[in-house]
Amino acid sequence: MNNFLKNIVLPAFAVIFMSTSVYSIPKPKAVAPQFDENDDPTYFVTYGEGDRIDQATNKPMNLIQIYCQGVAVDFATENQMDQCRDDEKLVEMKYGWMDFATYKGWRAYHAECHVCHGPDAMGSTYAPSLMESVKNGLDYVDFFTVIANGRYEEDGAQAGNVMPAFGENTNVEPHINDIYRYVKARADGMIRRGVRLPKLSKFKE
Repeated sequence: MNNFLKNIVLPAFAVIFMSTSVYSIPKPKAVAPQFDENDDPTYFVTYGEGDRIDQATNKPMNLIQIYCQGVAVDFATENQMDQCRDDEKLVEMKYGWMDFATYKGWRAYHAECHVCHGPDAMGSTYAPSLMESVKNGLDYVDFFTVIANGRYEEDGAQAGNVMPAFGENTNVEPHINDIYRYVKARADGMIRRGVRLPKLSKFKE
């Protein structure tokens, strides 16, 4: 399990059940699993609410996303990143929390899916980035179908790069909706990677 994402997301959820801290930070309200206008699973991410405070620094702990010139750092170009490293006024830190269903999707993804599809849904040399696939139009129905039924050469998969079926895998099938929520939030740039970002020495958590 990625320790940095653990530090970001778990407190963001856990604060739902904690009483208001001595710093009088308002706690966010728990929400039911979310669905969009098409009844497809979606996430609920709120910036700027329910922040836990680091007593040592008096700063929020649950850093959800960093924006560089208005673009989530996951999608910023290297040129944009260089400019942001030189000028902190171009950088915006987003603190907040995500709903428990999306958090469960993160846990399920990193328990099963990351082995092939890479950490943080970013892909690997073995399997594509699910974040990019959803960003480029993979909808929930196709997402669910491929996970449940697999994708083989006769379905158009490249030789040696097939997707096995997980429809009977009890560690995956019950969590497909939540996995989609997590991947969709990543694709929309709402939550950052679960590791310390490279070459961002000025941005310290």
